[in-house]
Amino acid sequence: MYDIILMDLDNTILDFNAAEKDGFKKVIHEIGLSYNNDLLQQYQNINNSLWHSLEQGKISKDIVLNTRFSEFFKLYDIQVDGKEIERMFRFHLDNSSALIPNAEDTLIKLKTMGKKIYSASNGLYSTQIKRLSNAGIINLFDGHFISDIIKHEKPSPYFFDFCIKNLSEVPKSSILMVGDSPTSDVQGAINSGIDSCFYKYDKTSTCTYSKHTIHDLSELLDIV
Repeated sequence: MYDIILMDLDNTILDFNAAEKDGFKKVIHEIGLSYNNDLLQQYQNINNSLWHSLEQGKISKDIVLNTRFSEFFKLYDIQVDGKEIERMFRFHLDNSSALIPNAEDTLIKLKTMGKKIYSASNGLYSTQIKRLSNAGIINLFDGHFISDIIKHEKPSPYFFDFCIKNLSEVPKSSILMVGDSPTSDVQGAINSGIDSCFYKYDKTSTCTYSKHTIHDLSELLDIV
C-alpha cells in the first residue's frame, strides 16, 4: 500500500524520554541539585510549553533551546547561562542510544519488504544523526528530513512539502507518516494530503483523526 515511510524519531524510533531523563539527571547533578521526578516534571512542563509555541510559529527553536533551562532554574532562584546548560544537556543527549521496543526489528522488516524509510523529525540534525548512529540503525534509513536543515518544524506544510518534493515525485498516496504526536505528525500529514499512522507511545494520549493507529511498532507491518 505504501512505498515511502516517513518516521518520526523521538518516542517513535528513539526513546527520547529515557534519554531526556538521563541527561536531565546529569545536568541537575552538575548544578548541585538532588534529582527527583518532580524536578523532571517541572522541566518538562516548561519545555513542552515552549515546543508547543514553536509548533505554532510563535517563537524560534533557538529560544526553546536556550531558555528552557534558565526558565527552569529560575523556579529555584538559580541563575544559569541557558546556552551553557543546553550545551551540557546536548552532550548527554547526543550520546544516548535507547530505542523504542521493536523499533530496529520493524525497520529491518520494512526494508526486506522493499519500503523506503526516511526520518522526519523536529530535532537538531547533529543530535538525531548521532543518536541513530549510536543505536546502530542509521543504515536502515534512506534519508533524513530534519527541521534543523529544512528550517521549518512539523506540522508546518513547508516541512511536509519539502519532504514530498524530495521523494522523486512519488504520489502522495504512497507516502505514510508515522509518529507519536497528534499535532506535529498526524495533523501535519493530514494538512499536506498524506496518510498518517498514530503510534500510541503515550498510553494516555488519544488521536481520533489518524487513518491508522498502532500500539506497538510491529503492528506497522500489517498496515504497509
